[in-house]
Amino acid sequence: MILISLPFDDLDSRIEGKLKKQTMRVSIYEGSFGVFSSVLGENSIVPFALSINSSPFQVGLLSSLGNLVAPLGQIIGSRKIEKKSRKAILILGVLGQACVWPIFIIIALLFHFIVFQSGLSWILILSFLIYMLFAGIMTPPWVSVMGDVVPDGYRGRYFAKRNLINQIIAITGTIILFFVLDWYNINNVVIYGFILIFFLGFITRLVSIFLFTKHYYPPFSFDAKDHIKISQFLKEIPKSNFGRFTLFICLLTFGQWIAKPFFSVYMLTQLHFNYALFMIINLSSTIIGLFTFPLLGKFSDKFGNVRLIQIGALIIPFLPFFWILYNTPVQIFFGIQILSGIGWTAFNLATANFIYDNTTSKLRGKYVALYNVLIGLAIIGGGLLGSFVVSFIQISFMNSYHFIFLLSAIVRITVVVFLLRGIKEVRVTSKPILNVKNLSINKWLYDIILRTKSLKKRIRNKN
Repeated sequence: MILISLPFDDLDSRIEGKLKKQTMRVSIYEGSFGVFSSVLGENSIVPFALSINSSPFQVGLLSSLGNLVAPLGQIIGSRKIEKKSRKAILILGVLGQACVWPIFIIIALLFHFIVFQSGLSWILILSFLIYMLFAGIMTPPWVSVMGDVVPDGYRGRYFAKRNLINQIIAITGTIILFFVLDWYNINNVVIYGFILIFFLGFITRLVSIFLFTKHYYPPFSFDAKDHIKISQFLKEIPKSNFGRFTLFICLLTFGQWIAKPFFSVYMLTQLHFNYALFMIINLSSTIIGLFTFPLLGKFSDKFGNVRLIQIGALIIPFLPFFWILYNTPVQIFFGIQILSGIGWTAFNLATANFIYDNTTSKLRGKYVALYNVLIGLAIIGGGLLGSFVVSFIQISFMNSYHFIFLLSAIVRITVVVFLLRGIKEVRVTSKPILNVKNLSINKWLYDIILRTKSLKKRIRNKN
């Protein structure tokens, strides 16, 4: 018998590689349960608020404050990473979310039995903000861990695959939510439909906790010198590549949210779409994204994230214009939603991967938290501006909704023209989209779509 001994370092790297692959598989399952829970909670909370007689002002608070509370939770989570294990913080965040679901059920029961109905809306707002706070707390450790687990050259394809599966689950969850509520509403017991939905959300979050215990958490240490203050982060914005990227995304998000809250209102009140058609239109861009995720993920790995951002930036600024021009379901589907699905899928996938490429493992959670705080402020700022224009400014020369769509498009175009050029690709393996030395279209398409085996083999050997 011949015994072959391996160096300890080589053996440890192989074991670690297997653990990382296992975590990547488990994370896809966890993401499926997590997104199903999120869809049930975040898509049903406003209809539930309306069903317990919340005022428009209370519904507005419920919708807007969550966009600021979640980033603040990320600040808390990023600071906890400095002192506690990422696993403990991540599970704490998911457990906190799971504990809020029974509160939603209790609110529904109290309303049904006519107990303390006048205060239930405020309890719901507070509970939902706690839910979003814990969602924020879990984000920095999750981003930090997955950045260490997923190999650099495979992130685009992996997260495209994970997002593809999650989007399918999200669509399924939305359809289930719609039909469950519709059936219970027809039978005049819609409150029971919400109780069922909240119970399913509670169970799926418990499953997520179990799956997070099966993750591999690579060794992680934090040095006090790596601490970043908010003031320091803000000073670096015009100087660093990640800072310019953050400024670009924030201003584009601001322009996006000037109009985004009103597309649904416009379809229901101005175009008079019924709820079934409304749901189909809303889901159509997500469905288009399902077919583009795999190709865009491979594109990102081969040509870099900045190129993918540029593709999205060619489409996104002009989408609000089409809402002014088109007003039939067929025009909106073929003229807007298909382009929206491609543009936003490319843009969101690229921006997520760009953060991984431009931050180190130790600082990633902190940077993501500060980044999302600014994004939350941009969302609130854009939404408030759009609301102010629609509610208080008299537009005599055009429809007020068309005016905010136009304003949104102008802001988006301005941001893209002046700020996109300042963002640089840092991935050394990225290549030109068109190699002038080889103009074969067949080879170009082959490289994007099919040539993945050699990359996977190099990653396996590396691990």
